Amino acid sequence: AAKGGIEATVRAMTSHASSVGVQEQGCAAVTNLTTKNATNTVALAANGGIDAVLTAMGAHESSAIVQEKGCWALHTIAWPDSGLRSQVRDAAAVPLVQKALAAFPGAVDLQEHGKGLLEKLSA
Repeated sequence: AAKGGIEATVRAMTSHASSVGVQEQGCAAVTNLTTKNATNTVALAANGGIDAVLTAMGAHESSAIVQEKGCWALHTIAWPDSGLRSQVRDAAAVPLVQKALAAFPGAVDLQEHGKGLLEKLSA
């Protein structure tokens, strides 16, 4: 992240918004960058990472893998503190996550990450 990984990830997701593969991998990178790393999480939020993940989910509603990776990424962003949870909630994540959960009831990992995120956002 110190070498520009956060900015590069958000830039790739923004520049290649129509690519399911880039969005899947971008959301996975967001998860990797923010898991148990509050500094990266704050930096990612400040650099448009929340919007990039939500845009990916909105643009690829028919892709279970993008929905899963997006929910997981948002969950790791929302995890550390109430301020980040508010940012995710205020960015209108809840309706997108609810839509993803309804669209893919058999996607076990998506259900786990999506429900975990909704639980975290309601806390």
